[in-house]
Amino acid sequence: MTTLVHVTPGRVVKIPAGNRTRTLPDTGFNVNERDPFWAALLRNGDLTAGDVPAQAAASTTTSAKATAAAATTATTPAASGSATK
Repeated sequence: MTTLVHVTPGRVVKIPAGNRTRTLPDTGFNVNERDPFWAALLRNGDLTAGDVPAQAAASTTTSAKATAAAATTATTPAASGSATK
């Protein structure tokens, strides 16, 4: 039985994919709710059943852009306060 789920806002879910791990998307996707792996994520609150709420989707993209902008400004020498001699 498949169920539409999405990652709970504020959580990051990584799944094994061969020799690597993969981060789940913020958009909705279908999973088999009877599979032990997906059932555990649903039970622990890492995934939420149903479609992605509009407010959560908008805030996720906004916060991701703000985080990326903060990371780029923090890596410049002038912003980090390091002096070169």
